[in-house]
Amino acid sequence: SMNRLIVLLFLFSLKDVKAQSFAPEPGVQGSTAMYKDSSAFVGWATGINVVRGYLSVANPSAGFASFGELDYALGMAQGDGSNVVSLGDAGVATLTFDQAIVDLPGPDFAIFENGFSDHYMELAHVEVSSDGFNYFRFPSVSEIPTNSQLSNFSFSNCRYVHNLAGKYRQGYGTPFDLNELSSIPQLDLQHVRYVRIIDAIGSIDPNYGTYDSNGNLINDPFPTEFPSGGFDLDAVGVIHQAPLSLPEDGMAMLVYPNPTQRFVYCDLQVESNLFLLDSFGRIVWKKNSCILETIDLQGFGSSILYLRVENAHGISTKKLIITD
Repeated sequence: SMNRLIVLLFLFSLKDVKAQSFAPEPGVQGSTAMYKDSSAFVGWATGINVVRGYLSVANPSAGFASFGELDYALGMAQGDGSNVVSLGDAGVATLTFDQAIVDLPGPDFAIFENGFSDHYMELAHVEVSSDGFNYFRFPSVSEIPTNSQLSNFSFSNCRYVHNLAGKYRQGYGTPFDLNELSSIPQLDLQHVRYVRIIDAIGSIDPNYGTYDSNGNLINDPFPTEFPSGGFDLDAVGVIHQAPLSLPEDGMAMLVYPNPTQRFVYCDLQVESNLFLLDSFGRIVWKKNSCILETIDLQGFGSSILYLRVENAHGISTKKLIITD
């Protein structure tokens, strides 16, 4: 009857309203996207291990994803299409951090992918660990319709997606709040040292596909049978970072001025090894066994570098801003 048709249409329209219930794209009110140059970021991943996935899980003989050097995912987000590590189908990247991520109010870290446009999403699950053995997954939601397979270069809507990395276009990180995992006793929310990113296989064929936390298949471009297939990791930015633990003798490290135009002075108080890293995580200068050190930054231009200090008390990384 006509009444039944109207009710059905109403229910379908309700479902679509519900299905766009999450944060919108960058620049739209309510978006949670975080721009790569945001002052909210106080640190970046310093180590990485990657297990590449297949170009296509449906065609294993084609081999594995191979695009990008591992270093490309260290340091600051670049926000371009090429400075990434491609994971392939169900590929896994595990990132480590010199200083632990901690749970404070609001998001604690953000993950950057290289989607070329809003709503073009290659998605991944995100897990964290404080001990390197026990990993815990953020509860993910994908309300992307699964009635037809998204093919390569097909768009969806980022409002369908929550707690999956890759929600936002390149240059914009998807934030994660450790507080969502506060009920897990094996996770020390004040000492998260590992972030694991697991590519979601976007097939709507249940033989291959990846499911969200509600048991829904995650529909994203599939297959992507080329070297840069799957989730493309640009960077992991830290918003809330544990302070370097100070030993009982109160060792304090003074690094000044910052920002600086040329020289930075380091008063380390204990013998330390110094490393300067660029935004790709590459060592561009180093010196061993320092207590007092003046570093001449001429030649680096206007840029951001990271000063890594290693001594008997641990490792600390400081962001240095060099101005003209």
